Amino acid sequence: MSNSTRRQPAETRSIQTGVQVMLTVAGVVLLVAGLALAASGASINGALGPFGDDSDETEPGADDPAANGGDDESAADDGGDGDGDADAGDDDDAATDDDGDPDDGTDSDESDDGTGDDGDGDGNGDENGSDDGDDDADEHTLTATIEDDDGDEIDGATVELTSGVSSTERTADDGTVEFTVDDGEYTLTASADDYEDAETDVEIDGDDEDETLVLESEDDEDEDEDDDADEYTLTTLVEDDDGDEIEDATIEFYSGSQLFGPDAEATTDDDGEAELDVEEGEYTVVVSADDYEDAEFDLEVDDDDEFTVELEEG
Repeated sequence: MSNSTRRQPAETRSIQTGVQVMLTVAGVVLLVAGLALAASGASINGALGPFGDDSDETEPGADDPAANGGDDESAADDGGDGDGDADAGDDDDAATDDDGDPDDGTDSDESDDGTGDDGDGDGNGDENGSDDGDDDADEHTLTATIEDDDGDEIDGATVELTSGVSSTERTADDGTVEFTVDDGEYTLTASADDYEDAETDVEIDGDDEDETLVLESEDDEDEDEDDDADEYTLTTLVEDDDGDEIEDATIEFYSGSQLFGPDAEATTDDDGEAELDVEEGEYTVVVSADDYEDAEFDLEVDDDDEFTVELEEG
């Protein structure tokens, strides 16, 4: 009987110990679960906090551990919820800090980091934008128009722009071509088939520039060379040996062989006179008339002159 009585308290103590162990384990499990829920709640609130409004703020008392009564297990749950609510509140406070309200050191650091990053981004953006603006401001348009000496546009002309490096373009149907250039000094050279090349220097100084180049036809240049040769007027009087004027006498100037014909010729009028325009140089002059002997002599032309030729009857 005594042995049975002693076993009964021992069994009771064993059961009590087991219950206490189970309660302790359950409390630890509930505490870990509360901490996990608090951590996940802080992450979600941290992500959604900046986008929430005032209605998302935690009600007063939710953060107060004293408001949560109960046994150790309830206290553990409330502690976990309190941490989660505190973290959510911190996140909401961080969102409030963006509006200018003071916050604790941790949230301030986060806010400062965000502001710093934003500041750096804005600063870099402003710098880059400013640099791009400066580059665009330094670029100008140089428009070259290529014309012939009649003022007609020449399409397909080659225009070369040089300033250390060269760039070549062809003119459009309207005879123009455009180059994008920076400030500086440049040389424009234009060329086209059947035209002489033309060249000009251009200075770009803060503004767009228009330049016109006139190409001279190669045929025109040959004519100009002929026109540029010095010409002189020679007045010739032809008489017979009695001093009478001879009408219709022929005067011919040869600069080379007479087989190729004269360079200039004229016939005397009623007064026995004739005028010829002759280029500067040395000539052989032949004067002839019907019923008269020809006269031939050499003459150097370097100025306007008058001379008399006497023919003898044949």
